[in-house]
Amino acid sequence: MNYSGKNLQGVHFTGQNLQNADFTGADLRGTDFSFANLAGAHFSKSKPGLRTSSQVGIFIFSLATSLLSGYIATLAGTTVQKLLTSTDWRLEFSGTLTVLFFLIFTAVALWKGLDQAISKVLVTLIAITAILGLFMYFTGIGTGMGAVYGALALLLMALMFVVGTIARATIGTLGSNVLFLIVALGGGMFGKSLGGGIGTVIMAISCAIISKRALKNESEPSLIRKIALSISTRFGTSFENADLTGADFSDAEIKNTSFKNANITDVNWSNSKKLFTLEKYES
Repeated sequence: MNYSGKNLQGVHFTGQNLQNADFTGADLRGTDFSFANLAGAHFSKSKPGLRTSSQVGIFIFSLATSLLSGYIATLAGTTVQKLLTSTDWRLEFSGTLTVLFFLIFTAVALWKGLDQAISKVLVTLIAITAILGLFMYFTGIGTGMGAVYGALALLLMALMFVVGTIARATIGTLGSNVLFLIVALGGGMFGKSLGGGIGTVIMAISCAIISKRALKNESEPSLIRKIALSISTRFGTSFENADLTGADFSDAEIKNTSFKNANITDVNWSNSKKLFTLEKYES
């Protein structure tokens, strides 16, 4: 079983017995080794990762998703603008409060990550908005509609952050700064062109920063990182559920590769480069 130096892009070895097989220097982009027996196999100087066609597909998906996030940001922005420009002081107050909540949410997302901002801050902010709305309604001060619009704007903002960071984190797994900037700024500029204002650009930049941090943080993988890696490695090389006991990956260039549920006992990783791989502990 000598496959050394061969072009094996997109080849399926699913479930095969490839014990001690030689893949030295092979092009393994998009190759499927899931459930295979690869104990003692040699992958030295091999090249697992994404095929060019898959990279193009991921770019198109990321850009489309980024544009969608820009549209959602526009909806959130116009909702707040209607409150701020209202002649009713109660609605104007709700708009101002919502802007303040936007800033708090964005600051926490940048500081602690999007997971923490949604699970802790967003729930609290919506609860405060609901309580204020109920108070104004039952005391007769207002109708509570300002709180409804404010809560809607907060939910749209959170959705925009989720969609936007997934788009930017996914394109970030390709390792190209040029493609990342196109996707990162594309959504914000698209939202601004629809009338979302400068706020959409600020949120787009915030999404870019959050996604970059999420990809770099391997010690505490965030949900955004897991989603982005799951998307990109889905079309890359797969060692999912494979037995890699004692396999040799020395000097290999490993990108966009999934080791989900793989047995990596005694694997030789010396001088190998691993970039945007889905590891066993992240599965």
